[in-house]
Amino acid sequence: MDKLALKNIFTRMLVQKDEQSASAGPQDKDAAVLIVDDSRTIVRALQLILEREGYLTYSAADGLQAIAMTKRQRPDVVLMDVVMPNMNGFEATRALVNDPQTAAIPVIMMSGTEQVSDRVWGIRLGAKGFLAKPINKEELLSKVRSVIAVARRTQERDQIATTPAIGTFRR
Repeated sequence: MDKLALKNIFTRMLVQKDEQSASAGPQDKDAAVLIVDDSRTIVRALQLILEREGYLTYSAADGLQAIAMTKRQRPDVVLMDVVMPNMNGFEATRALVNDPQTAAIPVIMMSGTEQVSDRVWGIRLGAKGFLAKPINKEELLSKVRSVIAVARRTQERDQIATTPAIGTFRR
């Protein structure tokens, strides 16, 4: 088992222990975030911010890894860099949004460029948000909380809509 897998197992155990012992805290404390960036420095910085807030984090170095990790780990949100090797963030976002297995998982795109076209293109592809690098901690946490809350409300609504009504009779 590699170091990342062990780290994630221990992190999940700590988060579960904290959840059991904490009487109050953010409702998304059990949420998982997949960070996709080819810069280990950026990945580590984002992990530190998110893990201090109680999020479980995973990481991928390119779009191909991101797609595989999203299908395997089913994170609550994906933070997707734009410029990466093998498969860029636009291609990976398109693939995730168009795949029925992953379409409900929100993607927040990140870019070091201030080009409006990157922001517009990301949103047109289905991203639920866009963050400019260097990432502002408060903006990151606000955006992550927001997209997770919306995704959970949508999921609950969809579950209610597909649940048969109690007390309905067939003749």
